[in-house]
Amino acid sequence: MTIDGRRGRRRRWGVYVLLGGVAVASVGEAMMVVAVPWFVLQTTGSVAQTGFLVALGAVASAAVGFVSGPLVDRWGFRATAAASYAVGGIGAACIPVVHALGALDFPVLAALVVAANALDVPATAAVTGLVPELSADADMPLERGNALLGGVHQVAQLCGPPLGGAAVALFGVAHVLLVDAAACLAAAALVAGCITAGRAGPRGARAVGGYLVELRSGLRLLREHRLLRAVALSGTAFNGLDSGLAGVVLVTYAYQHLGSAASLGVLLTAFGLGAVAGTVGYAVAGHRLGARRTYLGAGFGVALLVGALAALPSLTVGAVLLALLGAFAAPVGPVRTAVLQRSVPHEQYGRVTTAVDTAGLVAVPLGASLTVVLVGAAGLRPALVTLACAYLLVVCCCWAAPALRGMQADRSP
Repeated sequence: MTIDGRRGRRRRWGVYVLLGGVAVASVGEAMMVVAVPWFVLQTTGSVAQTGFLVALGAVASAAVGFVSGPLVDRWGFRATAAASYAVGGIGAACIPVVHALGALDFPVLAALVVAANALDVPATAAVTGLVPELSADADMPLERGNALLGGVHQVAQLCGPPLGGAAVALFGVAHVLLVDAAACLAAAALVAGCITAGRAGPRGARAVGGYLVELRSGLRLLREHRLLRAVALSGTAFNGLDSGLAGVVLVTYAYQHLGSAASLGVLLTAFGLGAVAGTVGYAVAGHRLGARRTYLGAGFGVALLVGALAALPSLTVGAVLLALLGAFAAPVGPVRTAVLQRSVPHEQYGRVTTAVDTAGLVAVPLGASLTVVLVGAAGLRPALVTLACAYLLVVCCCWAAPALRGMQADRSP
């Protein structure tokens, strides 16, 4: 086989290499969701310090994500993804190593937790930035590439925490952190060594004036581009409502009405399985569907299913509703990602995408907090009705927004 032939085959398999690397890293990161809080609680003995470090990791991720966009564009998607996975893996590995050396006080632990989480947003932006080129090399529709990427994350979130909990019980939390670190480093090696797409663009493609000018140019594009603005605002609203539903309402439903923590596990598992099924369906047929129709239909279906939960059904019926809800919600993320990939200029993709993702992260605690107040003031059933109406309001605003009709006009092969 000629050198050109080997390179062509390597490029065709690039999307599958990326998916494999993301799968390995995602499972490791999902296991860390269990391992890091458990390690902190085990070593400090303080629930307050554990909660503080978990919150600190989330805040650091959002803050770094907001300012890192120009660096994603400067370094290129491949280098950013590899560096992000490597830094996260090194941060996770250092926690048990420094502890074994007897040098792990609370400030050092906080710094390592921040290091392990800080580059999550630029990693996501870089990986989604790689998908269009790799999907085109593989003759794969962009919708399928995004759906497969989303499916990898969903399977990892479904399997990772139980695996992490079992591994902590069998091998100890320090060994799990080292396994998580090895997974992130393996993903970094796969991306850096086996993917040729996503290199940094020419220096002349950068905005004139330096880093802050580049950051402001991305925010300006997001503000002035009507389609991007509409998708970012609706996505942020959906994120806030999702966090209130998953983090507050379902917990209250399982505790007050179903009466057991196991019921919550059944509901979340049903949702996860439904989301995987919906993602697979979108991967198969998404490129044949209209993006706007899919976006609005998914939101409308979610609103109806959340409203049906207001009847406070039995566990069996509730699990079926949650599975359907996961299936309907699954295409929203891939559709939103495809709009960004097709609408944002390549040289500005990192800064725009990190701004959108950061806004979505900020909406999570805000939505959960407002839902706590709503459930406490009005009760569970009225809270579910209110959430369903809020979902429906967002969908109606999207339907009425002329900008979202641009989704249909932007369907490139």
